Amino acid sequence: MGIQKDAGELLAFIYKEKVEGNEVPSIRNITDTTKWDRDRVLNALQYLQGKNLINGQTIKTLGSSKPQFATVDDISPYGIDVLENEQEFNRTFNFSINLLFLKFSWGAEEA
Repeated sequence: MGIQKDAGELLAFIYKEKVEGNEVPSIRNITDTTKWDRDRVLNALQYLQGKNLINGQTIKTLGSSKPQFATVDDISPYGIDVLENEQEFNRTFNFSINLLFLKFSWGAEEA
C-alpha cells in the first residue's frame, strides 16, 4: 500500500471520528487502531497536511526529510469537501469510498 492510499484512509478515519462527535484522533490512537507502524502514519499525515486536507504540523529533524512527529488539529474545510465529493476523492486518492459504509484496510468496518 502506498502513502496516497494510506492518506485517503486516514482522512476518512478522521472524518468518521469528527462526524461521530469524537475528538480528532491522536497519533497514538491512529497507530493503535490501524496497527500501522509510526513511520507509515507520519508519512500519510505529512501527505494530508501537504495537500491542505488536514490542519496540523509535521516536525522534522535538521537535515532530514523524514517526519519525526506530527499533530492533527482538525480536518480542513477543503478536506471535508474532497471527502464528501466522491469524484474529487477518487481523483485525489485514486480509489473510491462510500461514506455510508466505511471499510478500512486494517479491518474495522463501520455501518
